Amino acid sequence: MADVKIVRDPEACSKQKKPYDLVIVGGGIYGVMLSYEVARRNLRSLMLEKNDFISATSLNHLRTIHGGIRYLQSLDFHRFWQSVGERKWFLKYFPWYVNPMPCIMPLYGKGLHRNWILWAALLMNDILSFNRNKSVSKEKHLAKSKVISREQTKKIFSLVDDQGLTGSALWFDANIEEYQRLTIELLKLAMRSGADALNYVSAEKLQTENGYVTGVQAVDRETGKEFVFNAPVVINAAGPWCREVAHQFDRDHVSLFKKRMLVWNVLFNKKALSDYALGLSTEKDGGHTYFFHPWKNRLLVGTGEKVVEKSETETTVPPGEMAKFIKDINTMVPGVNLKEADIQRVYSGILPADEDGTLTSRENIFNHAKNEGPKGLFSISGVKFTTSRLVADKTLNRVFPKAKKIPHEKMVEQMDSGSVSFDFEWEPSNQKDLDQLKEIVENEAVVHLSDLIFRRTSLGDHPERAIKILPKIRPIFPWDDKKWEKEVEARLYIK
Repeated sequence: MADVKIVRDPEACSKQKKPYDLVIVGGGIYGVMLSYEVARRNLRSLMLEKNDFISATSLNHLRTIHGGIRYLQSLDFHRFWQSVGERKWFLKYFPWYVNPMPCIMPLYGKGLHRNWILWAALLMNDILSFNRNKSVSKEKHLAKSKVISREQTKKIFSLVDDQGLTGSALWFDANIEEYQRLTIELLKLAMRSGADALNYVSAEKLQTENGYVTGVQAVDRETGKEFVFNAPVVINAAGPWCREVAHQFDRDHVSLFKKRMLVWNVLFNKKALSDYALGLSTEKDGGHTYFFHPWKNRLLVGTGEKVVEKSETETTVPPGEMAKFIKDINTMVPGVNLKEADIQRVYSGILPADEDGTLTSRENIFNHAKNEGPKGLFSISGVKFTTSRLVADKTLNRVFPKAKKIPHEKMVEQMDSGSVSFDFEWEPSNQKDLDQLKEIVENEAVVHLSDLIFRRTSLGDHPERAIKILPKIRPIFPWDDKKWEKEVEARLYIK
């Protein structure tokens, strides 16, 4: 999709002859999916992100697409089917970025972790997701689940705690090799159909007339210039700042973000423990379950959780919590012997939690007009990457109930069928490699060095490599030496 450019031109967007149908505040995965779904309806949207695209919680993702097997434990079939359907959507339409992922959970014959209980759960999983491979290319099909033996488990996962081990549950989900590229391709799909998107532009004030939304006032954070963008509908999809934006545009609505949950995933400077993803629990009969993702054959573990104060915006994991996180891993996997010095990257962000301190289970689609607010203002507070497109679709069904949708096949038919990918040790070795990065810089609104390193590519996931290649990639940036040095010093946040 080299012909599709993400053009950062606030002035041109503010001078549209016709107002946009919708302004989206927030450029995380929910903002991107809203852009895509608006485009499916032959409507025009403008997405405003105060920092760079996918720069907050959306970036700090475990790189997995879960089919919802855990919802069977609570018999939440609705959420299970939603997750299965959205996982299939990703496998079907983005097969060059999304792959089947085998997962095992060791069983110890205690509590719910008994062979026969998991056998029944896996059978239910397969029966209820009978259409999981429909219209998906054969090489991306998800095989049937099963319970495997103790010996098979030890062969797959050599460091497994084998004291009391009775076997493992084996099932299939999906993973994303290049999360940043997938998200940018989704945004490009929307822009191919007329959407606009601006990074580093902050929506400051809602424009209204006689109680109806007319647009937003915004500030370009790079130049300080003020702009007005006109639209009869504004959707606040600001992620961790959703409640604050709602308050700024209307009033405080507690239901949007009752409590703040700090969540984190950790990439260690270690090879993956297995070719399979691992679901391991802190207790052999249950406890908190961690997911070990063999992303690019590296050890990526998540997810840690801690409720933080409402006013807290810092996403640094407290030292005590990180120490406990590593202790849990070392307890679950005898012999791995992880230390804090082994941490390569920490992916942390804020998600909404309920009053009891648990992660919110469902999205909140809030119509401000039904709560004495401006007509045309909506807010959404979501939790899961997997169902972000579905939430966007549900939201727009309420906002534009009569709009006809273009089939997904039509939306993606002109998209390139090849992927841009980077092995974990990848370095540019020739002009072709540099041209690939240069094309990203020139066509994807790369304003700062960190945009390329962290949010257009996965180069920053290997901090030492990112620092090492800086002299090689220097020529692809049209900056003078003073700006380059400033970018390296101020924008390239490593570790």
